[in-house]
Amino acid sequence: MKQEDATRLVASLFDEWAPFLLRYGVRMTRSFEIADDLVQEVFLALYIALRKGKRIDNLKAWTFGALRNQVLKHAQYLERRAEDLEPSEELDLIAAQPCWPDVAAGFDEGAPLDLSVLSVREEEALLLRMQSFKYREIASQLGISTKSVCTLLARALKKLQIASRHPELARRRRSAWEVS
Repeated sequence: MKQEDATRLVASLFDEWAPFLLRYGVRMTRSFEIADDLVQEVFLALYIALRKGKRIDNLKAWTFGALRNQVLKHAQYLERRAEDLEPSEELDLIAAQPCWPDVAAGFDEGAPLDLSVLSVREEEALLLRMQSFKYREIASQLGISTKSVCTLLARALKKLQIASRHPELARRRRSAWEVS
């Protein structure tokens, strides 16, 4: 693919898909800054792949899969590094300003959809389904069977229903998880 075509395609996809990918990344990393960096890495990888002439059948699935891989690489990096760095006091004085205020608005503590009651796998499946991925596409991205996707989504919906009806149970469970 020519440089101009690849640049134009990646720029248009970034404008359209970056907020969705960022939401997904934030849910997986629990950090706007890390998710933002990883989303940019994904689009850079997409540009490089297109310039090399790689055939990509489903761009949306490819970008979500690439983001998932980037998150896993980042988690492995943090495990290997295995050191707890103390933040400096000067950094605490700086107010964090998310680059995506419209996305950040959806992640307040009082949000009606509290995904903290879900396992990481259930959360991944649910977020991909909310992005209109088909069950077989979710199965392919997560490396599981279609039946497992159905099971994960059913469990996630049941947990969310219980949490919405009984928020005090969800809070108790969440505090129990944080202690352990």
